[in-house]
Amino acid sequence: MAGKMINNIKRSQTTIFIIIAVIIVAGVALFFIIMSKTKPTMQRPSMDNPQAYIEQCAQDAALKAIEIMLPQGGWINPTNYKLYEDTKIAYLCYTNLFYKSCTMQEPLYIKHLNDEITSYVNSKIDECFNNLKTELENKKYNVYMESMNVTTELSKNAVRINIKRKLTIERNGESRKFDSFNSVFNTPIYNLAIVAQEIANQEAKYCTFEYIGYMIFYPEYNITKKSIGQGIEASKIYKIQDRYTGKKLNIAIRSCAIPAGF
Repeated sequence: MAGKMINNIKRSQTTIFIIIAVIIVAGVALFFIIMSKTKPTMQRPSMDNPQAYIEQCAQDAALKAIEIMLPQGGWINPTNYKLYEDTKIAYLCYTNLFYKSCTMQEPLYIKHLNDEITSYVNSKIDECFNNLKTELENKKYNVYMESMNVTTELSKNAVRINIKRKLTIERNGESRKFDSFNSVFNTPIYNLAIVAQEIANQEAKYCTFEYIGYMIFYPEYNITKKSIGQGIEASKIYKIQDRYTGKKLNIAIRSCAIPAGF
């Protein structure tokens, strides 16, 4: 009888230990799930560090430009576009004729993207410089700035914003001088643009693009195609997604369209 009671006690203790272990494991798992979904709050660098402050400003402005451009075919304000799902998607290859293959609308597409980003960020960066100047002058610094030149360089998985501007900060006989500010950050816009160019080129030559076969060779991309409209409104919408980041570039194509009723 006593042995049976001891065994029951042992089983009870074992059950309790198992329950405690399950709770601990579940708690740890929940902790990591919450931490993985919680993005750390990025603080803008202090204006006491002009280099870091301006470079962060440039990155923020460029990322905003890219956020606007990707759904719209690579344009901030597209003019030749197809309205689809309440989004103005620019035509990368277009013809208004029937049965005819399309013509590239922006042969130098990468350069266009560079120019779009530069145009968007230029005033934003200049505003950050002015805010920096005002803040430092309030702290009794003498601040001298010359004219500014901004350029953008897209490359694989990255964008670089180059800022040339002489900035001098003086106080109590001490001075700090800056000539350039360079912000480099990761984004797949260049990679997506290369795929978009290939789609447009194939549509211009063959009136089609074998996107399923393309994905077999390049599984890092997810591409979908949807034909919309009829007759003069007939168009194709391609959505090109980078599987790693989830970022997606939309483009519109009108090539070898067939009149309504055929």
